[in-house]
Amino acid sequence: MSLADWNNLRQRRGGRDLVALLGAPGTAALYARDAFAGIVASFVTLAHCLSFSALIFAGQLSAGLPMALWGFMLATAVVTLMSAGRTTLAPLLAGPRNPAVAVMAVLAATVSAAAFEKGLSATEAAHHVLVGLAIASALTGALIWALGAFRLGQAVRFVPYPVIGGFLAASGLLLILGGLQVGTGSALSWGSLAEVSSASIAARLAVTVAFAAILLRLRRSPLGAQALPAVIVGGVVVIELALWLFAGNGAAGWHLAMTGGAQGWSPLASLGGVDWQILGAAAVEIVSIAGVSTAALLLDVSSLEVQRKAQADMDAEFRTSGAANLAVVAIGGLSVGHALNPSRLIDALGGQGRLAGLAGGLFVGLLLFSGFDLASLVPRPVLGGLLIFLGVGVVVEALKVPGRSSLPELALTLLIMAAIVGLGYLTGIVLGMVGACLLFAARYSRIGVIRRHVTRAEFAAPVERSPELARLLAEQGRRIHVFWLTGFLFFGSSNGLYENIRQATASRGLFGRRWVVLDCSGVTGIDASAVLSFQKLAHWAAASDVVLVIAAANPSLVAELTAAGLFGGAATGRSFVTRNEALEWAEDELARAAGGSSTPGVPDVATWLARELGEDASRRLIAGYLEQRELEAGEIVCALGAQADTIELVASGSVAVIVPGLGGRPIRVRRMTGGTVVGEMGFFRRLPRAASVVAEERTIVYVLTRGTYERLLAEDPQLCAAFLQFVVRALSDRVDAANREITALL
Repeated sequence: MSLADWNNLRQRRGGRDLVALLGAPGTAALYARDAFAGIVASFVTLAHCLSFSALIFAGQLSAGLPMALWGFMLATAVVTLMSAGRTTLAPLLAGPRNPAVAVMAVLAATVSAAAFEKGLSATEAAHHVLVGLAIASALTGALIWALGAFRLGQAVRFVPYPVIGGFLAASGLLLILGGLQVGTGSALSWGSLAEVSSASIAARLAVTVAFAAILLRLRRSPLGAQALPAVIVGGVVVIELALWLFAGNGAAGWHLAMTGGAQGWSPLASLGGVDWQILGAAAVEIVSIAGVSTAALLLDVSSLEVQRKAQADMDAEFRTSGAANLAVVAIGGLSVGHALNPSRLIDALGGQGRLAGLAGGLFVGLLLFSGFDLASLVPRPVLGGLLIFLGVGVVVEALKVPGRSSLPELALTLLIMAAIVGLGYLTGIVLGMVGACLLFAARYSRIGVIRRHVTRAEFAAPVERSPELARLLAEQGRRIHVFWLTGFLFFGSSNGLYENIRQATASRGLFGRRWVVLDCSGVTGIDASAVLSFQKLAHWAAASDVVLVIAAANPSLVAELTAAGLFGGAATGRSFVTRNEALEWAEDELARAAGGSSTPGVPDVATWLARELGEDASRRLIAGYLEQRELEAGEIVCALGAQADTIELVASGSVAVIVPGLGGRPIRVRRMTGGTVVGEMGFFRRLPRAASVVAEERTIVYVLTRGTYERLLAEDPQLCAAFLQFVVRALSDRVDAANREITALL
């Protein structure tokens, strides 16, 4: 097996084969590269764990920082180890979710404020915050696991972009503000920096901003993520050296007030003495953590898909991440997920296999249980600058809207972001969903539900009529309008539908009754506002001598419109199963209105043929060569597959051209009325019948057999030529009508 084949195999194999996978043929260098990439990338995850712990448990809540660090590091190690062998996006590292941590900080502020109002100490307030975070972590794990277990992971992709973008942008902004607070050690207001009063705080602020600027500049550097661990370590070394050389006793406040490293804790053992009213005040934030974590997981998975040009199994990712998070909650683990930047760093360092994630998770776990005091080595400005760097990254990604057509979404995203930061997550959620719905309605209503509009002059029913009747319908055809409707009829488009139909069917010089055929085969549903618009349309139609005809509507739509009074009783509206039936009925009604009959101008066969061939030729043809045949309704004129040895001239009544559909169900594709020719194509092509022809009512036809035609050709060539010209004209009229109908549908 080649090295390339081995790499491909390692990417494809699942976690259940992990032991066999690691034992497959390979090289020590390959394993070493994966392990090195995973361990180096885990340094970034460790920095995230420490920065986020400091953000949540800042100021008076600092007593909870060791437990928060334990929770993030423990969950990072366990979730990474559980996910490394099962993820469809290997290699993978887990870690705190940037946006979710911002909401955790809001939760901490809400809970601590309620605790202090009740006179609790700072330690007791921190205890309540930890329990609230544990509840939020359990809810997050359960939600994410349920989405994957019930195969709803893909459904999360359909959450409107402005809602996700607004949540993430607000979280990023909160991370930036939190970074300023962590970096300075002072509770700075996001609206003002007036609290920067001392030289020490000002210096820490300047160094924090400078370090964040260096990290942001690094994003545009060719080195990118590869240099991130080195820059973090370098920042620690440079700041510590500067403090040693210049600050002396003035170094106080530049580090977190923590010693002894991470401290283990158990939420179950901490439930005693909890004031549930205090946690109830943060219920919105607890639920928001679950929602934002789900959105963050979706975006992280999507980003890794693009980065690695791979397709992830969203349900599998949700199941694995959710189960792993649930597994660590009872022992103090806090919610973590796919760590996007550390996972990208593994790629940049050449890591390709699942071993990279395993090595990173093991390293975090070993460091956690070693008792190493990580916080004592990292100055505040490094932690604050890292938070600002991460926050800016979240905001930039959330507001990265391609194309000018997306400017409304960008505006809504900014509005949701401002609402969340200024008014809270609940307000932002409500505003976001309402705004997204209104934006969708405005956008969708501009599309329009009328897919196509033609008149009978361009598009006819599949009925072949006598030349006189066809000419009349062509002249009066603009009195019949056909509209193809599509999509969901709702409040955003229903009034426009009414106005478009009213304007399109204006008389424009044609007087008398008009017909509007609405093909609803593409309509998926209707809301109450659209029903009201249909009632308005029906009232206008009744007052304007317009007949409203609904065709191909699903049963629920027909029931809605019937209940609204459009059909039945005194209503003039009509409903048909197919558009062809509706259009055929409207043509018959127009023919009666214009000529007093559904077949105006259709004479007896002698008069008809006299117009086409001349009186003498018509008389000779009928007397010497045509055989009259009377048919009852349902009688077969010619059968599918039979030998085509006759031509039928339909003198009166009508016949249907029928072909078999799916499952053998007969489909009427055309209707032929008096004054038309049937069977000529198969006759002259000497092919079996391509369809059956059946009488629809009492019908009279005149039949020309093949033997009689050959006799006609031998005995009276001039009459035969006139008959052939008559047939060619009939075929030409059909081709012309078909061309016009095709043009109307393009």
